[in-house]
Amino acid sequence: MFNFLKRLFGKGKRADMHRGQTFPMPEPDSATATKTLDLNIPDEALQDEAAFAAYLQERLPFFGDLIRVDYDPPAGSLTLHSRNGDTMTKFLSNALLALREKRGAARAQALLNYLNMTEALGDNSELAKVLPVLKTRDFVEVARRQMMQAVKDEPDPPQFVFLDEAENLIKLFVVNGETTVNYVMVEALDNWGIDARELAEMAQVNLQKFLAKTGVQIARRSRFQYVEVDGQFESSIAFLPNFWAQVQEQSGGAAPIAAFLSRDKVFFTHENDIEGLQLLELISADLSDVSYVISPDQYRWENGRWTLFRRVARMEAAIRH
Repeated sequence: MFNFLKRLFGKGKRADMHRGQTFPMPEPDSATATKTLDLNIPDEALQDEAAFAAYLQERLPFFGDLIRVDYDPPAGSLTLHSRNGDTMTKFLSNALLALREKRGAARAQALLNYLNMTEALGDNSELAKVLPVLKTRDFVEVARRQMMQAVKDEPDPPQFVFLDEAENLIKLFVVNGETTVNYVMVEALDNWGIDARELAEMAQVNLQKFLAKTGVQIARRSRFQYVEVDGQFESSIAFLPNFWAQVQEQSGGAAPIAAFLSRDKVFFTHENDIEGLQLLELISADLSDVSYVISPDQYRWENGRWTLFRRVARMEAAIRH
């Protein structure tokens, strides 16, 4: 997608700039080295998302076909614009965690992988169909036991790929087919040559594209609201910071409180709505008519993260994954 990725370390010529762009004019050749992506990326460039974004915004537009880098602070993302009109959105949080753990050339290579990971994705590839899904932590263990019971001669079934999302909530990944969804296992990561955090970045981009097609509708029931998407990926709205930032803004700054009851049932209100919270707890406790249960508990969103707000005792004991 982006030829500039092949020249990230100063090996290629700088891109010509379009007339009318607001970017700085290319500097003299004697100053070019100061604008390369240093093979020893300094720690201060990774201190937070804003510093990392500024570091990349300063350097990336000087390479190849990339002409603009937009930073979205609420979403924690960069959108890279190429000369031919292609765009690529990269989320900074996971990249920061990975880069901080590395030094020198390994850090630079990790940055290159981060920027390059979606370059070769085709619309029909498996990776282009990966979406994040929300589950409770015990889902993985229950599913593994079921797999072991189903296949008696396979005592060690494949391992699910997942990342922690909040207390007792995890992010898993599925390949969204036309008629079925298949969970991503560790073996698939080995075949694709990526790790879990790189997969999460791809899935995030895919989710935004998916929701752009399906749309997200907000409906109201009594004193709280619920999300409508496609009847299957409503709970994945948990992974969209911009959505919850807008909800918080509309609530006058009060933190959203959400119950991710199942993959297609997400109800929410805000922390100052006492009556709404009571009603939310009632519907969360009664899961007798909810299939594909996730959790009855309520979670609070603030500063881009979910934390447990209130545990809710269930009226219906049966767990159906």
